[in-house]
Amino acid sequence: MQDYTPNSRELQDYLEIACTYRYPLLVERRDAPDCEGVAIDVFDARGREFLRLSTRDGVLDIRLDKLIAITPQHQGARFGRVVYHPMH
Repeated sequence: MQDYTPNSRELQDYLEIACTYRYPLLVERRDAPDCEGVAIDVFDARGREFLRLSTRDGVLDIRLDKLIAITPQHQGARFGRVVYHPMH
């Protein structure tokens, strides 16, 4: 099992906003293609944090330490592109 690197608190705040307002997001990921979906939840499982997206193909759970950036696709979003900075 790979080690987990916690996300910055700042990113967690943006993800909570995205989930609260159900923003559609463009999600850039490490070692996986970019994806799009509606942010529906941020949760902990097995000591790791995840973002849950509702995509056109179904529900997708993404480990937060695999994120490169998130960009809301909503015109009136409260933030723009946010780049992930792992905690050390």
